[in-house]
Amino acid sequence: MHFHSSVLLFCCFIRPIFGGLSRPIERNLAPRSYKKTCVVKASGSNATDDAPAIRQAFKKCGHGGTVAFKNTTYYVNTVLNITGLKDCEIDLKGTLLWGTDIQYWLNHSIPVGYQNQSTAFVLGGDNVHFNGHGYGTLNGNGPVWYHFIHGQSNYPGRPHQITFNGLTNSVVEGLIFLQSQMWTMSMIHSHNNLLENIYVNNTGMDGSTSSNTDGADTMFSSKIHFNKWIVVNGDDSISMKANSTDISITNCTFYNGLGIAIGSIGQYKGNFETIERVSADNIRYEKTLHAAYFKTWTGEQVGYPPNGGGGGLGYASNLTFTNLHGNGFRGAPISISQCTTFSGASGNCTSSKFELENIKYSKLTGTSTTSQVASLQCSGVKPCHDITITDVDLTINSTTTEASSYLCGNVEDPHGWNCTGPVCVGSSATGGC
Repeated sequence: MHFHSSVLLFCCFIRPIFGGLSRPIERNLAPRSYKKTCVVKASGSNATDDAPAIRQAFKKCGHGGTVAFKNTTYYVNTVLNITGLKDCEIDLKGTLLWGTDIQYWLNHSIPVGYQNQSTAFVLGGDNVHFNGHGYGTLNGNGPVWYHFIHGQSNYPGRPHQITFNGLTNSVVEGLIFLQSQMWTMSMIHSHNNLLENIYVNNTGMDGSTSSNTDGADTMFSSKIHFNKWIVVNGDDSISMKANSTDISITNCTFYNGLGIAIGSIGQYKGNFETIERVSADNIRYEKTLHAAYFKTWTGEQVGYPPNGGGGGLGYASNLTFTNLHGNGFRGAPISISQCTTFSGASGNCTSSKFELENIKYSKLTGTSTTSQVASLQCSGVKPCHDITITDVDLTINSTTTEASSYLCGNVEDPHGWNCTGPVCVGSSATGGC
């Protein structure tokens, strides 16, 4: 715990840099005095489920009150569905530890409402302050899941650790998330929220990691600000999916995963979805695959969500990524793949009808294990256009050799760069081929 707290404090003191971004979402909690406090009593044993006591505390103090967790362990063995909160303070000084009865969770996890995903904890409401004080922890007991799924990306019923559904005008801060069962945090139908000083580590104590342990994913949400996050995982650091608008990511450090992801998107045949006005600034990467990458499904449906799909419509537009510094990128920092698959089968890799446009990268620095700055595999049906890449200072490994390869296919109106060769064409879940 001392290690996690020190890492979190390090993240908190990164100097904010907001140049070129729209004004970040600020603390927006209305002034109020809490009239009542409900202190959740912990049972002290995994033999007793603490979830009923948690639900009861929110029932009593979820409107105009404080729900307080002591500095101890709470054993959560059943789902939590906490919605309709209003002017509520959540004071977490202990640990919420999720149970390991896999069959229970597979049969009882709560539908998220997108991609046939499910969750262990739903939290929603207006004017909520969820404060972990830099050490309050949610622990998903993830290694039991990482071994159980044997590498399968989307296992039916495997839950996210927490889903913010209908969370508005709220602040979530100072939390530690450990060993998430699947995605750490999903946000759906949520608007105008600040998520700050968050630490995520989805590495098992036995060294195991799992696919699809994203740090955070947004969908059908707007005006979300991720500030001062540290994410250590094996998948997307933060991902924007369907109808994510006005999302900002600032002053974060990402370790080992895939980097910032746009998508996957275009998975539902005939559905029109968008991703607009996304910005990232002052981001540090340690041995991630990419800095910021895009992934769309093809124009042909093959299978069904969560592992199959395609044929979706729409566009991603007005996305800006600035001040990106990487130490040992494992692949092209800038990547587009419009041939997403999680099952090994996909449609024609140049058939996507989801359009990518008005994308800007600037001030990309650091080292990489590859000569590729960009790998842009775009659709022949809806080519990518208006992509700007400027101020790149990227060297290969610890040498002085410049990374200078820009591979592309079906890209129109490039600015600040020229295509140096053809891109690979093939299906992928992680960008590239």
